[in-house]
Amino acid sequence: MMITEVVGWIGNVVVILSFLQKKIKNLRVYALIGSMVWIVYAIRVESNSLIVLNIVIMVIQIYHLYKIRIDEKKKKYPWMYPIYDTDWKQEDPPIVSSLDLDDRIHTLDTFYDEEDIIEDPFVS
Repeated sequence: MMITEVVGWIGNVVVILSFLQKKIKNLRVYALIGSMVWIVYAIRVESNSLIVLNIVIMVIQIYHLYKIRIDEKKKKYPWMYPIYDTDWKQEDPPIVSSLDLDDRIHTLDTFYDEEDIIEDPFVS
């Protein structure tokens, strides 16, 4: 078997593996690797249409991986990506639930457990 055929088969296997991924990020990474292998194959068989096709596929995969990376950063560091009025899909601003907070209440530089807080008898 010639080296060109081996490269083609490796490209096929990587593309098939990309379709077996459950996470979209993994699918994009495998598809990107598969398109790179297919570019090597296309260069070896001197097929300009395959080269152009796989370059376009690589650009699409890189774009989507970039968007996934930005979304991951937004979840990890929400204070770095403020929400502006134009970003809201509804008329009301997003509501941050106090249920999302930790069980401990942070006041200045001291942490208090909920059990330590004395309830005000005059507030119902």
